[in-house]
Amino acid sequence: MKIKIYASVNEDSPTVGPFKTIDIIERASAYQVGDMTHYGAAVLLPPSVMWLNDGVDQGVVVKLHSASLETWCEESIMEKPPTSYNKIQFFPISGARAAWDEESPLVGPYQILPSENLSIENVSHLITPNTFSLWKTGCHISKDTADSLDSVKFAIVHRRSSPSQGDDGLETSSTFLIDCAGSCLALIRPTRRSRAMHIRGVVKADGTLDPQGFSARDENADVPEIQKLFVVRERDVQLLTAVLPEFIELYQKDQNGKMLDDYEPLRMAIQLYGEGYSLSYWKARNILWWSAIEALYGSSEGAAMARIYSFFGNKVLLDGYNCSIYEKGDIPTCFFPSTDSLHTLGKMVPLIYEVRNASAHGQKVPDSHFVPVAHPFGQGVVGLDALAEAATFVIRKTVIEILKRGLRGNFKDRAAREDFWLYQHGLDKKQSSKRLRELEDLLAAGHP
Repeated sequence: MKIKIYASVNEDSPTVGPFKTIDIIERASAYQVGDMTHYGAAVLLPPSVMWLNDGVDQGVVVKLHSASLETWCEESIMEKPPTSYNKIQFFPISGARAAWDEESPLVGPYQILPSENLSIENVSHLITPNTFSLWKTGCHISKDTADSLDSVKFAIVHRRSSPSQGDDGLETSSTFLIDCAGSCLALIRPTRRSRAMHIRGVVKADGTLDPQGFSARDENADVPEIQKLFVVRERDVQLLTAVLPEFIELYQKDQNGKMLDDYEPLRMAIQLYGEGYSLSYWKARNILWWSAIEALYGSSEGAAMARIYSFFGNKVLLDGYNCSIYEKGDIPTCFFPSTDSLHTLGKMVPLIYEVRNASAHGQKVPDSHFVPVAHPFGQGVVGLDALAEAATFVIRKTVIEILKRGLRGNFKDRAAREDFWLYQHGLDKKQSSKRLRELEDLLAAGHP
């Protein structure tokens, strides 16, 4: 006969409801009050109205021993739980469509940190129209968020095996790995962001997702104009794979949760860069980006300008001055930009500081920065948008280059940073002024 086992939701009052179903078992005879079951002693035989329509022959309320839930009842006819659960957490990225020019779309999966089973892959096969129905019912989430969840394709993915379907205490470390990869990828290739963020759950036997939760962001400020068409490319994934171990080293902690090393110039630049994308007010987001530049290059305007040119020009200021803020693959081949729209650091960095100085001292920013300027996408882009492109270009390319070259130790703190600019580039405040004057003389003499 089939018997349904119940237990009170209040362990201190085992005979008082409400009751929850523990199991359905099959045995030769019915239970009597006082009989011992796998889950504890039978304390109540509830009226048949509780179980009559459930296809069972008896209902029994037990005084539950919690430890019994950790072992399998041999008489149970319910599906035996798996010995381990395939847990997954992923963070959507923009890489679904083909990139421009000769770039091919992402295919994957790509192992970006094999030691931690961290990858970038297409997860759309995990999601069905009903995957997130629990949250859609009753409009618990907005339509935009629901659409974002349903349309996830490529994502940063962390998979692991767990003996428990619930929280096993490892969610935080999984989130840390994904956040590191996401922040690093945003430096390599900033893209428009999905409203859906960390999605976690269990991969079921049929290969689909049983979601346990997710987070979602409010409507974000958009990315700078040139980045609106950016998608993650295979070469971006390759670069991420190369620099991610160095990036993670910036955030190592001791057993007490304290950062092992400082690296404040780098960590501050990364944090301010990322937070700038979450703000819609242009002045607030640009203040964060200006501060990120100062974290990397110092607070002296002249020294910072000289150091930017030197860093991007491989110690030749003129080459850095002429460095374009657009790289191959940034501008689709369907656009035919004019020469004056291909902005360089030499043109944009002084304007960044002009706007920065006015804003930082509570002065009105000149109207000239709010009118359209020459731009690879046409004439509808105002000067401030082009400055945002330049500021984010300086920050993200600097941080990634530091990681690529293994220069992390030169940015452990402010003193180490200043030593780097002095001993590696010969640029303290005095020498920076001298080198900028020499650059001005070269430009005045007609050097391109």
